[in-house]
Order: sequence, then structure tokens, then C-alpha cells
Amino acid sequence: MKHYFLRKACIISAILIISVSIHATAQIKVGVAETIITPPNPIGVRMAGYDRGANTSTGVHDDLYARSLVVEGEDGTSSAMITVAVVNMSEPVMDQIRTGVYKETGIPFKNVIVSSTHTHSGPVMGNLEDNYIKFFISRTVQSAVIAWKGRVPGKIGVGSAVVFGMAMNDRRMEHGGVPPDPELAVIKVENAQGKLLGVFLNYGCHPSALDLHNLQFTEDWPYFSIKGIKDKLTKGVVVGYFQSAQGDAKVGYQAELSAVGAFMQGIRSFEFAEKKGLVLSEAVLKLLPEIKTLADLVVKVSYDKFQIPIRTSFPYTHQEALLWQEKAKKTLDEKEKLVIYYPTDLEGVERLKQAARDLVAKGDIGKTIGPRTLDKYKVDYWLATQAVSQSKRIEALPPNSAPYLMPMQALRIGSTIFVTFPAEVFTEIGLAVKQKSPYANTFILGVAGGFNGYIATAAEYIEGGYAVNGSPYAPQAEQAIINASMELINRVK
Repeated sequence: MKHYFLRKACIISAILIISVSIHATAQIKVGVAETIITPPNPIGVRMAGYDRGANTSTGVHDDLYARSLVVEGEDGTSSAMITVAVVNMSEPVMDQIRTGVYKETGIPFKNVIVSSTHTHSGPVMGNLEDNYIKFFISRTVQSAVIAWKGRVPGKIGVGSAVVFGMAMNDRRMEHGGVPPDPELAVIKVENAQGKLLGVFLNYGCHPSALDLHNLQFTEDWPYFSIKGIKDKLTKGVVVGYFQSAQGDAKVGYQAELSAVGAFMQGIRSFEFAEKKGLVLSEAVLKLLPEIKTLADLVVKVSYDKFQIPIRTSFPYTHQEALLWQEKAKKTLDEKEKLVIYYPTDLEGVERLKQAARDLVAKGDIGKTIGPRTLDKYKVDYWLATQAVSQSKRIEALPPNSAPYLMPMQALRIGSTIFVTFPAEVFTEIGLAVKQKSPYANTFILGVAGGFNGYIATAAEYIEGGYAVNGSPYAPQAEQAIINASMELINRVK
């Protein structure tokens, strides 16, 4: 990986040096815009990202947005890149957005990209008949239409940097947690005179610093990244976040612990989300002045649907999963009687400390267990319950079940390539596409296919765990995504 990023940095530097000598006569047109997609009546709305039970939204911490970048090439080829602050959307919903943009702007359906940020503190995304979905589609289309109608002769530049201290591989937390792809990409959009119009960052990490106990709508850490950038720029510049490959990238916690609502002191809070978000803000602001923009850029788009194989086998039979669940529940019930104290907030942490001191004074410290130990038993029961559900579903599949037919796109702007990933694809798959691509500037737009579930590397199926055991996709899906990406990239050469 080290050699890949060093080679890439040299190539990008060469491109930027060459760009200085190219004339600035605008041959492309660009437009940027944003619209609010927060539910109009937010209190009482069901939230996505976690199982919050009967709990619903209590309000809004910060608004959710749809943000659009449109680009029109000299030959008339046009594309819209849209990022929406929701967990995901179905393919019919995404297609309605594409159709709406086409009707209002003439940008071809296949040239409209819609990527979700994947915030875990957004609304539940229902079907086309839901009132919120109708509102969401309308506002998202509107962001692209405003950007299109306001387009002007302009320039675009893309740069990248390696950022550590932001994302961590949640499946390898016990082994360091370093993400395999720490690359940050920055898209810089200017008018023909060099006035900054928009800045879009692209980085692979779950916007889920807040956990299931948060009941306020928020873009999560991207809100703080965007705010940190906007605070340093001229008023009116549109700043947005595009998700990358992020299936196994979190801000610093294991997904299994998150699923059971484990208390993580100093982690699952707005304060922590802000600290994480500002890591990217600082990196973007440092990189931004170095990015040179170009006006003479080719715009090409490729689109197709590819067969992604589904899972037809599972590590446990349904009967084995039921036995595991029964044993795990019995063990959990026994261990809960031994827990010293389970904190749910900072005040609870102090109670835990005092309870431990009292036990030491009595000589009873070895007769209890701590909350983190209890969390392990909670996770085991949760995984067993997941296995019960998944094994039953898979055993009920008809023979020779058809693969999913997933839409994917590649967008070329000059010498930069963006490839869309459906569902939640692991970071190593995105890195593999970058390394195989003939373009030094190749980036991933994640959660952009209207399909749910994790697409993991084949190697991770050996490890198991929440993301893999809950995936509806076969181990062969990794290579299918890579092959599809390369085919799309080759079509826009």
C-alpha cells in the first residue's frame, strides 16, 4: 500500500505541474447546490442505522442535506453527482431521483449518480408511497436542478492525501484497527475566473460516531467536517461529503458492541464526532490550496447492471444456530447476575468506580464481573440471534437462486475516475479497484447502488462475525465488484 500511495503522489504532482501551463479558457460548465432533506416534522419520526426499538426522533441537532455537483463537457456530455445524508435508499427511490433530474435538466438517467453518506442518525427510508420519501425525492432532485440551472463556465481539480487518525477497521480493532485505505480525495470547483464555488471531500468511514441512544437527526461527523471547512472559506461555497468504500471502516468501535448498545466512554457523543470531523477539515483545508483546476476536461460516463452473487450457504444450520442462541441466552442471564454495575453515562462510570472500591474494601472484588466483560456475553447472544435469522432465511431460498442485478457507474472528469459501489463494500475492495485502475486519480463513491448489506472480501468469510454473517452476498461478490468496476473504467477511456 505504501508504494501505491507514493507512486500516486508522484503522478498527481506531475499532472498538477502540467496543468499550470494549460490555458484557463473554460470549456466545461459547472454548478453546485444544496437542499435540506430533514423530515419537515422531525419529532416522532423513526430513525435508521440502529435498532432503536420504540424510540423515535426527539428533534434535530443539525439538518440533513442533499448536495449536488453538475458538470457539462464541451461536447454536451453532462453528469450529476449527488450526495444525500441518509443511511441508504432502495433502487426504486434512487431511480425516481434519476428520472426526476433527467426530466428537469436533460441529464441522462444513466449519468445521474446518487451516493448516500450513510449517516446512522437519519430517517428510516421507506417505499415510494411514504410521505417522507416523496419529500426526499423532490428535494434531492431540486438540489441537482438548482445546480444545473446555475451552472457557469468553470474549472475542476482533484487532489488527494493520506489521513490517519480518522477511520479504523472495526473488524481488526484488537489488531490495531488501521484502515487499509486511508485516502482522502478533494474535489475543487471554481468558475472561469477562479472563484471557489464548491468543495467536496471523499473518504471511507461510517458516519456513526453517535449510537442507538442518540435520538436527534444529524449528519454525524461529516457535519463537523463540513462546518470546519465552511468556517474558513468565503460565504456561499457549497461543501459536501461523498462516502467511499466504508463497509469495515468506523470511527473507533466494533460493530458488534455497537449493535448491543454497549456504553463506550468518550466515544459515542457529539463531542467525539466533532473531534473526528475536524481531522478531515484540517486535511482538506491544507490540501485545497495545492489543487490546481482545469477547464479543458473530457466528461464521460458509463453505466450498466452487473450480476452480484448472493449467499446460498451459511456456517451454521438453523438447528445449530438455535442451540447456540439457547446456550448464549442462558449464559448471559447467569453473567448479568454477577455484573458489578453497568454504566450508561458518565455519572454511571463514577458509580462503577465507587462500587469497585467498596468491593475491594470488603474483599469481594473477585466475585463479580465488569461491564466490558458482560458486553462480550451480550455480543455472543446477539450474534447467535443473527445466525438464527440468517440461517432460516438462507435455508428457505429456492434452488439456483438468481444473483442480484446491481447498477454501477463510472464517471470520468479529465484524468479523474469515480466508480460507484452498491451496498456497503469493504475498504480493501475499493483499494483493489484503485490499484488496478489505469488512472492515478481513481476514487470510490460508496453506498450508491440502492442495495443493503455488506460486501466483504472473500478472506473475511473465514473470520465470520456480524458484517459477514449478516451479509446476503456470496464470497464471490468481491471479485464481481472488482471486475464490474474495471469494465466500467475501461469504457470511459
